[in-house]
Amino acid sequence: MRLLYTTLFTLLYAGLFGQSRVITGTVADQNAAPVSNATVMAKGTKIGVATGVNGAFSITVPASVTSLEVSSVNYTTQSIDISTSSNVTVVLQPASGNLSEVVVVAYGTQRKLDATGAVSTIKGSDIAEKPFTSIDKALQGLAPGVQSTSASGAPGSATNIRIRGIGSINASAAPLWVIDGVVATIGDLTSQTTTANALSGLNPDDIESISVLKDASATSIYGSRAANGVIIVTTKKGKAGQTRFNISAEAGANSPAYFNDKNKSLNSVQSQTLLRESLINAGYASNNEEADDLIVNALGIPEDYTKTNTDWYDVVTQSGKQSQYNFSLTGGNEKTQFYTSAGLFNQEGTIIASSFKRYNGSFSLTHKPNDKLTFTTGLNGSYSKQITPTNSGAFSNPVISSYFLLPWYTPYNTDGSLRYGDNDPDGQFRPSSGPYNPVAIARLDDNSAKQINFRGYVSGEYYILPELRFTSRYSAEFLTIQEDAYQNPFYGDGYSVGGAGYASNRRVFDWTWSNLLNFKHSLNADGDFYFEVMGGYESQYYNNYLMQANGQVFPYNLKLRYLASAATPTVATSLPNENSTVSYLSNATVNYKDRYVLTGSFRRDGSSVFGVNNRWGNFYSVGGSWNVSEEQFMQQVNFINLLKVRASYGQNGNALGFGDYQALATYGLGYNYGGQPGSAPNNVGDSNLTWEKNKIFDVGLDVSFFKGRLYGSFDYYSRTTSDLLSEVPLSGTSGFTKQLLNIGSVQNKGYEIALGGKPVVLKDFTWDVQFNLAHNVNKVLELYNGSPIGNGLFNITEGHDIQEFYLPLWAGVDPENGDPLWYTSDGKTTTSDVNQAPYTLTGKSASPKYFGSLTNTFTYKGISLSAQFYYSFGNYIYDIWDSYAMSEGAYLGGLNQFTNQLNRWQKPGDVTNIPKIIFGGNLSSNNSSSRYLYNGNYVRLRDIQLSYAFPKTVVQRWHLNNLSLYVRGTNLVTFVKDDLLPIDPETGIQSTNDFDVFIPKTIVGGIRIGL
Repeated sequence: MRLLYTTLFTLLYAGLFGQSRVITGTVADQNAAPVSNATVMAKGTKIGVATGVNGAFSITVPASVTSLEVSSVNYTTQSIDISTSSNVTVVLQPASGNLSEVVVVAYGTQRKLDATGAVSTIKGSDIAEKPFTSIDKALQGLAPGVQSTSASGAPGSATNIRIRGIGSINASAAPLWVIDGVVATIGDLTSQTTTANALSGLNPDDIESISVLKDASATSIYGSRAANGVIIVTTKKGKAGQTRFNISAEAGANSPAYFNDKNKSLNSVQSQTLLRESLINAGYASNNEEADDLIVNALGIPEDYTKTNTDWYDVVTQSGKQSQYNFSLTGGNEKTQFYTSAGLFNQEGTIIASSFKRYNGSFSLTHKPNDKLTFTTGLNGSYSKQITPTNSGAFSNPVISSYFLLPWYTPYNTDGSLRYGDNDPDGQFRPSSGPYNPVAIARLDDNSAKQINFRGYVSGEYYILPELRFTSRYSAEFLTIQEDAYQNPFYGDGYSVGGAGYASNRRVFDWTWSNLLNFKHSLNADGDFYFEVMGGYESQYYNNYLMQANGQVFPYNLKLRYLASAATPTVATSLPNENSTVSYLSNATVNYKDRYVLTGSFRRDGSSVFGVNNRWGNFYSVGGSWNVSEEQFMQQVNFINLLKVRASYGQNGNALGFGDYQALATYGLGYNYGGQPGSAPNNVGDSNLTWEKNKIFDVGLDVSFFKGRLYGSFDYYSRTTSDLLSEVPLSGTSGFTKQLLNIGSVQNKGYEIALGGKPVVLKDFTWDVQFNLAHNVNKVLELYNGSPIGNGLFNITEGHDIQEFYLPLWAGVDPENGDPLWYTSDGKTTTSDVNQAPYTLTGKSASPKYFGSLTNTFTYKGISLSAQFYYSFGNYIYDIWDSYAMSEGAYLGGLNQFTNQLNRWQKPGDVTNIPKIIFGGNLSSNNSSSRYLYNGNYVRLRDIQLSYAFPKTVVQRWHLNNLSLYVRGTNLVTFVKDDLLPIDPETGIQSTNDFDVFIPKTIVGGIRIGL
C-alpha cells in the first residue's frame, strides 16, 4: 500500500511539474544596480510579479511559456528566453526615448510607443536623498520647459513652478499636482508664516516616479484644471520577493549660496568717509573736522564709532546643520506585496531663527487574490514644524538687519547682555529707532507653523472580461496647520501694544473618487491592430477651514506666550471655503502595427465655483504619432533605433486660484454698528463667469541612434489662453468699483529640446551626458477695452510680455556735476528732474527667455561622479531695496549702504553710474527706475555627487545587499553675468527681491545600506 501511495504521489507530482515551473532571477541596470519594482510578465499570459529591492524575482509560469517580458518605468522592455534555463539575469537599459519605455500618464501607465503627447518622466532616484525640503524644489533642471524657482531659501518655503510660461493674470498659473490619484493641495496655506509649502510634508525618498504632462494630448483628460500642465507623482508600492530593508543617513551643513563682494554693506571707516563727504556736499560742513562734529553731536552717532566694526551679515547668517534619515521595508509574494517607510528630515536655515523638521511615514499594500482582482491601498503621513522669520521691510526681519544696521553698533553690551531697549546705552536699539537687533528678536520672539499631513488611497481593479477592466479608486488628503506667533512686550513689534500674540488653525480636507472602465480589443488575428477605450466618472470635493485669534498686552514673562495670557483679545474669526467638481471623462487609442497611433480624449466638467449659466464645460484633445522607425523600409537602417513624429491639439481649462465664490453676488459680515452685527454687499458677482480656456498645439520629434548612444526630443508648442479672468472697473454709483469678468487672452509659444548620450562606453567606464533647453515667448493678445492693467512693477499691456517691467528709464550720471539723469518721454532726451521721467515699458521681462540644465555622469567601476549645471538667460531682476541701500545720502547715517556707493561721482569728468553723494539725497536719485534692474543671466552648479558602491563580493561577505557612500553638494557655485547683482539670481517667478531668507548652499555626506 505504501508503495502504491508513493507511486501515485510521484506520478501526480510529475504531472503538476509538467504543467508549470518556477523561474527565478534578478533584474539590474547597466551599472549592475538592482532595479526594484520592475514588472516581470509571462509572455502571452496575465501572470506577473514585481522585483524586490534587490532586483530579485520568482514567478511560476505554465510549461508552455518560453519567454518573459521585463519592464520598468524609464527602462527599455526586455524579452528574455527561458526555454533552456530556470534562472536568468536581466540587464535593463535606460529607455533613452525608446518606444518600449513605460511611462506614467493620466489615469494609468502607457507605452511611449502609444503616446502622442509631450510627457517628461523623472525617476524617483533622481530626487531621492537630495537635501531639499520638498519635491518641487528638486525638480529644477530635470525636465525641459519646467521652471522651478524659490524666492525664499527658508527651510520649508514655497516654490514656484511654471510649465511653458504664464497663462493667467488673476487665476493660478501653477500646474495641477496629482499624488497617487488625489488632486493635491499646493502652495502656502499659512496666514502668519512668511512662507510655507504644503508639499513639504511629502518625503522625496518615497517617490517612485514623477511625470510632467505638458500638451493637450497629455493633459486635457484633466479638463478644467489642466491649463498650466499636470504633475503626476507616484509613490513607492510593495515589491514581491524576500523582505528587504533599506537604510540611508546623511548629515552636513548649509550656508548662503550667493554673496556679492561688490555690493556688501559698508564698514565703519567706509561709512565715515561717505558721511563726511555727504555733509560737505550738502553745505552742512566745509571740512572733515566740521563734518565729524556734526556726525557725533547732530546725528547722535557714538564718538568712537570708527573703532567698532560689526559685520551684521556675519551676525545674522549661520552654518545651518542639516541631516536626514530614511528607512524602508518591502517584501511579499506573488499575491501580496507591502512597502513601509519612515524618515526624519532636519534643516537649519541660512540665517538665525529659521529651521524645519519633518517626521514622515508611509505604508502601501497590494493584494491579488486571483488573476482577475487586485486591491491596492496606501497612506503617507507627516508631521513638521517650521520656524521662519519675517521678511520684506519689517524691522524684525533679520535679513534687512544684516544689510541696514550700522556697523558701529553691536548686538551685545560689553558685559555680554543683549543690547536692546533700555539696555542699549547708545539708543540704536530703542523700540522705534529702525531695524531691530536681530539676535534679540530671535531669542525673544516666536513664529512657528506645525503641519500634519495625510494622503491616502484605496483602489480595486477587476477584469470583468479578459479585455474589459473596471477600476475604482478613492483618494483623500487631510492637512492641518497650526500657527503660533509671539511678539514680546519689552522690545520690537510687540512693544507698542504691550506684547502681541497670534494663533491660527487651518484644516484642509479633500477627496477624489474615480470610477473607470477600460476596454482593449484586437482588430486582427495577429493582435497588432487594436484599439483601447477608457470611460469614467469622477467627483472631487475640497474644504478649507480657517480659524484665527489675536491678542495684546502680555505679562512681562517670556514663558507666558500663548493667547490665554493676553489681557486684550483683538481678533476672533473663522471661515470655511469649499468647492466641488463632477466629471465625465474618456479617452481612446488606436494602434496599427505600432506604426500609426491615433489618440483622443474628452472630458465634461461641472464646477461649483462658476456662474449658474456656465457651470459645465467641455474639454478635448486629439493626437497622432508616426513611429517611422517601425516601418519596414527602416529596418535596414541599423543606426536609427527610434524615429517618431507626433502632433496634438486640444482645449483644457483653468479653474484654480481665484476664489470659490467670485461668481456669486455676496454679502459680507463684519460691517457692525452700535455693537450689533451688520452686513453689506461685498461682491457684485457674474452668473456668466466661467473658466479660462486654454488651446494648445504641439508638434514633437523623438529620436534615438546607435542603440541609445545618442537620443533626444524636440517640441514646438503654441498655447493661447482666452476668457482670462480679469477685474474691470465699474462706476462707483453701483456700490462697487470693480467686477471679475472673462476678458482678454494671452499667448505662450516656444520650443523645448532634450538631448542625451553616452560618448564613452568601456568595460569599466561610462560617460553619460544629458542636456535640456526651453525657450518661451509670452505675449498679451487682448485686454478689456485694450486698457493696460497695473500689476506692481509690471504693466500688463497688449502686445507685450505679461511680466515686462514698467519703470522710468535711467540714463546714468551727468559727468559734469554728478546729477542723476533719466530719459524723458521721447526716450532720447535726458533730464535731472525725475518728475519729467515717465513710467514706460522697459522691454525687459522678469521671465527668462532660455533655461535648462547640463548633466554629466562619469562612472568607473563602483565610483560615480555626477554634476548638474542649471542655467537661466534673458530675464531681468529688480531689487526693490536698492533705493535704500544705494541712496546717494538719502538714508546715509540712518541705514547702512552698499559698497557700490564708493564708486560715486566726485569731480567733473568722472564717468560712473553712482551720482554725487549729498546728505539727504541727490535730486531723488534713488526713486524707482530701471537703474535697479539687473541682468539675471546665471549658471549654477546645482547638484554634484561623488559616490562609491562597494563591490558585490565585499557586500555579500558583510551579509548586505548593497552598500554605498556619497558626498553631495547643491548650489555650490554661481556664475552671474552682471557682477553688480546684489541678490541671488534665483528670486522667484517675478524676479524681485524682498529680503527673504538666503537660498542655501548645502554640503552633505551620506551612506546607503541595503539588508
